[in-house]
Amino acid sequence: MRMSGLALALVPASALVPAIAAAQGAPSTAQPAQSVQQMFDAAAKATGEGDHASAAALLATLEQRVTNPRSLAIVRLRRGMALGELRRWKAARPLLEQAIAALPMDDRTLDVDRGQALRALGKLELFDLDYEAAYGYYARALRVAVDPAERIATLLGKAQAGTFLDAEKALADADEAARLFVGPLSGDKTGAGYAESTRGQALLNQGRFAEAEQAFAKTVAAEGGLSRKVNYQDLVARSDASIAAMLAGHRDKAREYLLYTGAGRMEKQDFTFGADMALPICGEEGIEADDMAVVEFGINDDGTVSYARPIYGSRPGAMALVFARAVRDWSWLPEDVAKIPGLFRLATRLELRCSTSAGGPSLADGARAAFRDWGEQHGIAQYEPAGQSEAQRRAALAAELTRLRANPSSPPLAQAMLLSDLLENPLVTGKTAEDYQASLRSLIDAAGAPPQVRLWADWLSRKQGREELNASAYAADPAAHALALLLNYDRPQRRYKRRDPAILDSILSDAGLPDDHPLRVAALIRRASARAAAKDFEGARADYRATGLTEQQCSIVDAEPAIRSAPVSGQDYPTDMVRMGIEGWTRVQHDVSPTGQVLNSRVIAAYPPIVFSANGAKIISRARFEQSYRPGGAMGCSGSMSNVTFRMPS
Repeated sequence: MRMSGLALALVPASALVPAIAAAQGAPSTAQPAQSVQQMFDAAAKATGEGDHASAAALLATLEQRVTNPRSLAIVRLRRGMALGELRRWKAARPLLEQAIAALPMDDRTLDVDRGQALRALGKLELFDLDYEAAYGYYARALRVAVDPAERIATLLGKAQAGTFLDAEKALADADEAARLFVGPLSGDKTGAGYAESTRGQALLNQGRFAEAEQAFAKTVAAEGGLSRKVNYQDLVARSDASIAAMLAGHRDKAREYLLYTGAGRMEKQDFTFGADMALPICGEEGIEADDMAVVEFGINDDGTVSYARPIYGSRPGAMALVFARAVRDWSWLPEDVAKIPGLFRLATRLELRCSTSAGGPSLADGARAAFRDWGEQHGIAQYEPAGQSEAQRRAALAAELTRLRANPSSPPLAQAMLLSDLLENPLVTGKTAEDYQASLRSLIDAAGAPPQVRLWADWLSRKQGREELNASAYAADPAAHALALLLNYDRPQRRYKRRDPAILDSILSDAGLPDDHPLRVAALIRRASARAAAKDFEGARADYRATGLTEQQCSIVDAEPAIRSAPVSGQDYPTDMVRMGIEGWTRVQHDVSPTGQVLNSRVIAAYPPIVFSANGAKIISRARFEQSYRPGGAMGCSGSMSNVTFRMPS
């Protein structure tokens, strides 16, 4: 959300780069069309007008002409900020980091520039969902922020990052920012409204729903109140207030706010049903089955997610960040994106829970166990960090790693064990994760680690992106090779990239893998599923029998049971939403009993958030499914998903 009068807090260009032209030496007889100072002023003017592309282009040219280190640092800083506004983060980061390093620390006249660069890097880390790194940058920026407007912008950035690290400290920062709207800033209603929004986020994520609703109501008022005007700021403010009111039990007020967001009024409500929408797996990354998060995201024209950010987590800490990172990797087919209204491509919010469909231990658990066993064989005990939250555990692990690195006699493998644990922490992302990955690989390579240990390190690296494991690197070890192939098979890059059954054939044809090896059984299970999907039921049955699995296991031979009936009545559509004409949908995950009854139904995605979830789960719980083939006559299936759409009569 923009903050009027505070976003840039630009100092006049001539004050930022005093005598910048003079610093380049005496002018030559052949003068350029524009002097260095004129170009800098033009770039500053373009920035002030919001033309960041022109500003970046001017500053790129200027960067080639400026030689004075101090002036060059300021040019790079401004160019990095302009690129950041254009969300060209990869190009912005090195410029900002170079600028911060080059600005003389003893020159207090550059504190404004230094603070701007640090805030820009904080914003970049927020975009990357590395909230701990963002928090660090904003904390550094706060130490050099003196001007009230600069302090407000810095405190609110720090509070935004801190909401999913320590919501109480985030609230204290937001409160301090709100108190600064006095004197010349007292008339900035939009800025004050943004401060209340940031306060509301911290309150919301402490479970103080009624207080959060009051804070968000002030933001709505600052944006002009409830009207038919709906831009991004209006949508966010009203959605925040609706979520807080719903959680506070004030459904009437929540409904009013929701109505004025425009949510639930799209011609095509089920816009996510065709998407690649992988959710976190329950039990992984510290996510529990009862956890719920609300995540906001945007969609690019090419079907990728433009940004994602957490709004609410039912449990304090970084849990909601795990969901936001999962959303960041979603994708749509471009032709489907074209059907989504522009405002909702810009910003949409969903209620999300983890998936249980990949129940049971992860395939990667075997590589993790091999890694830890290897450490124990070398006399390295598992370090147990103090603290319950991800932030506390990460801090303890990082502190122990720093301590070991400072001690030349510490065992290198003890560092490797810590790096592994750090890379599994959801707060460790971005450049920090890349540095840890490189260090881990260096340590285990130097120690001559066996294949499955190296595979675990590679798996931790791949968790940060979409690239596949290089399975051929493990060809000499049948078990490691099979595991790498299965991990690749289970994690295709995109929904429309089909899994290749040839991967499974290569595992099953490897004579070096024992007949009763668990990875061979895993490959048989997956090939049976692929054959059943291709209507090769005889081949599917043969593979299933070869696994030796019991009848209690979910069938992978027949197709997923088809729904036979789903009794629906008018009472299933919330009457207050009917009166308002608000529509929506839920995605329900459930099991099917041997008799076709639904068990363990739970909503894993819903739109709008916290509106239709209970109704969707109730409808599916009454559904009845066909009985399915099971070896020996048993029937049943787990991890099924059904969609319920709430639509007004046309």
